[in-house]
Amino acid sequence: MSPREHRVTPRFNLHIPMSFQRIVSASEGEYQANAINISTSGVYFATTVALCMDEALEVLLEMPGRVSGAKTGLRRFAGRVTHIEAQDMPQGLWGIGVQLHCVGCE
Repeated sequence: MSPREHRVTPRFNLHIPMSFQRIVSASEGEYQANAINISTSGVYFATTVALCMDEALEVLLEMPGRVSGAKTGLRRFAGRVTHIEAQDMPQGLWGIGVQLHCVGCE
């Protein structure tokens, strides 16, 4: 692992549709994105939406069985922005890493 690498769960390079919204200002509505990679505890995606470190989000996505090890459907997660990257991203996009906590999962 590199010095920046803190992941303990494997990441899968899966481009799956997802949506997210800010928890504090949900009135802004929902934003659409595509995951770039995903694990059981986080998701990384690109967006034009300016987000802040530690910002609370609600994320809606279908967790693939390949990632979770079980057949799953659409899941709602509470999440927190853990990193933001502009380097190596197309102009106007930010790479956003979000730590996920499942809401209502058994």
